[in-house]
Amino acid sequence: MKRHTRNNLFLCTVFSFCLLCFSPWNKLGNSAEARSSAAAESSFYFPGEFEEHEAIWMGWPTYENKAGWSVKDLHVQLWAAMAPHVYVNVAVNPNDARKGWQYDAQIAEIKTLMKKYNVPEDKIRFQKIRHEDVWWRDMGPIYLIDGQGNRAIADFGFNGWGYEANDSEYSKKEGSIDVQVARLEGIKKIFRTSMISEGGDREFNGKGVLIVVEAVEKQRNPGMTLKQMEAEFKKVLGVKKVIWLKKGRFDDDLTFTGRLADKNGKKELYTVITTGGHIDEHVRFVSSSRILYTEISEEEAKNDPIAAENRKRFEENLNILKSATDQDGKPFELIPIPSAPTIIETLKPGDGAYDYLAANDKMKKYNKIPDGQPIKVILASSYLNFLVTNGVVLAQKFWQEGLPQEWKRLDEKAVKILQAQFPDRMIIAFDARAINIGGGGIHCNTQQVPKAKK
Repeated sequence: MKRHTRNNLFLCTVFSFCLLCFSPWNKLGNSAEARSSAAAESSFYFPGEFEEHEAIWMGWPTYENKAGWSVKDLHVQLWAAMAPHVYVNVAVNPNDARKGWQYDAQIAEIKTLMKKYNVPEDKIRFQKIRHEDVWWRDMGPIYLIDGQGNRAIADFGFNGWGYEANDSEYSKKEGSIDVQVARLEGIKKIFRTSMISEGGDREFNGKGVLIVVEAVEKQRNPGMTLKQMEAEFKKVLGVKKVIWLKKGRFDDDLTFTGRLADKNGKKELYTVITTGGHIDEHVRFVSSSRILYTEISEEEAKNDPIAAENRKRFEENLNILKSATDQDGKPFELIPIPSAPTIIETLKPGDGAYDYLAANDKMKKYNKIPDGQPIKVILASSYLNFLVTNGVVLAQKFWQEGLPQEWKRLDEKAVKILQAQFPDRMIIAFDARAINIGGGGIHCNTQQVPKAKK
């Protein structure tokens, strides 16, 4: 889901020393935030994403996953849809000669696009925050609230979805974003843990129930048992119950673990810097008692080996959800939504996602890309990777002129289901392939700031 450039050894060494020695990147320092008590021992909790928001965070892109597919244009289109309903906080990199970033030049580019898409300037708030990636669902600030109108931050470890070493330059820098935001906003309470976990693998009903994927959390924390991880989730996030699903989407498996078979059985499809099975690609809370889940028919499974494996995984997860109960011991209402079409594209040298995979150490060791050769990739396509915010749901669509009409019917069915679940919100569907080809979706690129409650 991301890319970063490699620097010479001297610069890396100096930068890593700075990360360890100076805030805001020293998570284990002696700051006031580091002494915060556990959320479980206070009244802080994670509200449902379908509750009211004060703002939405997004990071301004520093690269394109595929040349000619503009993440920047897509982001500004998303702002235009959100602006009538909620403020948008946009993280923009300050001047950095080493990276070639100029703050004023970025703002000028942004404002040109805002004019193009009619985005009101008074609803967009720029913040100088160092970052390299757009996946703010995972490394952005995870807000908790209490009943007195206060916010806190839950600060997990981060290792680039398992593609990076826990202490790599990239892991430390992107993992520091939540602390940067906390200090920018004057948030003193930060509930810290060395456990590694990303926001895209956590679904909350806002009443104390959390759903996560076992395969994802185990991969990030091989030295922890499920019991230990569950205790940490409860301590840091203030939840009362954790529901463990087994696996995520097959086409979301980590890229370095191997290639997937196409419809002819040939194993030549790469996933695209994917997460290993994040929950937001296949199961979502739409209220405290209702869950949307991805459904694949027998017919779909017959025609596609990827769909066949997904069907097995989703049926196992569905059985777990059928037996699960909420914080009061009541069963959930389970609503099916179709699986998005399987979309195959090509990446080549010069594409951001390709260049990262070609240079990644784990890829070189386990699933090396042939030198300089283009590769076939499967996009991270899902109808569940949507953002729900005040008055609007930003959804994904996949049909275009010239593509199968069945894709259009799937898009329309998914929008109809979302509208039924959010009758008081407008459903706006976007062609999000510029993000999907990087390994995620609209939900992955956004992070909500919940409205503080009293």
